[in-house]
Amino acid sequence: MELSLALMSNIAVMLIWVLVGYLAVKLSVLKTEDSRLLSSLTIYVFCPSMILMAFQIDLTPERLHGFLYAMAFVFVIYFVWILITQLIKKPLSLDPVDTTSLVYSNVGNLVIPLVSMTLGEEMTFYAAAIQVPFNLLFWTHGNSILQERAGVNWEKLLKNINLIAVFLGLILLALQIRVPEIMKKTLNGLSACVAPCSMMSVGLVLAGTSVKNIFTCKKAYGILLGRLIVFPLIALGILWCSGLLKHHPELTGILLISFMSLAAPTASNVAQMAVIYDQRTTEASIYNILSLFFCVLTIPIIIWMYQTLFM
Repeated sequence: MELSLALMSNIAVMLIWVLVGYLAVKLSVLKTEDSRLLSSLTIYVFCPSMILMAFQIDLTPERLHGFLYAMAFVFVIYFVWILITQLIKKPLSLDPVDTTSLVYSNVGNLVIPLVSMTLGEEMTFYAAAIQVPFNLLFWTHGNSILQERAGVNWEKLLKNINLIAVFLGLILLALQIRVPEIMKKTLNGLSACVAPCSMMSVGLVLAGTSVKNIFTCKKAYGILLGRLIVFPLIALGILWCSGLLKHHPELTGILLISFMSLAAPTASNVAQMAVIYDQRTTEASIYNILSLFFCVLTIPIIIWMYQTLFM
């Protein structure tokens, strides 16, 4: 319960950063269009810096063991979720934005900084492990769904700066190479910008959108029920039935980090790619904004359930 309250507090802080962005537009300090700049800085500069620094720790067999299990577990859950969305797509009339919003959560802009704020740098290492399945699957499956065209854009995948940061971080970790002190301070400073800038970006978008339209979008509540409650509960059920933590109790704290990502709001990448592929951009943004507001309650509840079952 103590962890759930800490999560609720830190998510509330993030919502205040959303309010700061909202007020910045209303007071004519910034414009809604400036959200593109903040989003670009977050995706291409701040997030890669945070990912890279997450791997600047001593490599031990225990950490490698936990990293691989966390990565493999999230891969399995994503594959199950993808299968489920394929089965329910026609009966529920799900379009590409609905499908990708259900499957992909905001692991970069929200989970890594949230883990860092709540549990410290040690656990951020395991949060970074989730970037591997997320980026590989989003830029293959997710991208093909949103552009409604089969196939993988390998060029985009290989040039994805966050995936590059993961692999570069892994190389530095394996070779136990430390970045110079001046670079460390630089990257730490950039890393600290991830949470406030990504949340302020949401506030800028919110200020340019009718609040009434956001909260009266009926379909959004069904999508958010799936993303924030049903799909994380399915993941909890899979973990319970697998008996994994009975055989590997040392993974309990590590997979808790995975569940923070699995219970997170819809991925901001969905809204960004919806703009590029002209796929219901307004609804994609509404899903992202509403899920961020509701996760202040749902993430702590899912984590409390995880702790009740496994800790």
